[in-house]
Amino acid sequence: MLEIKNSLDWPKVETEIRKLKNTVPMFEADIKRVSNYIGGLVTELSQLEVKARSTRSRSVTEDCSKKVSKINEELKQIQKYHLMAVLSR
Repeated sequence: MLEIKNSLDWPKVETEIRKLKNTVPMFEADIKRVSNYIGGLVTELSQLEVKARSTRSRSVTEDCSKKVSKINEELKQIQKYHLMAVLSR
């Protein structure tokens, strides 16, 4: 299952998404688009993590947790999308 705990997990997960994309070539563009969107969210998460480390603010830490949850929800959607695509062949 694709999931991240922090922004440093993204490269591994992105590699797995690319593997998924290759198994369903007809939906490659859609998966790529969603992957790029998640990449943007990960960039925002990375910036929040830096801010959380420098300020040690509880609200920023909570924002990081919310962003991780949002990213993981998007990753679940990609997995569901991939499963539907594989089953519809």
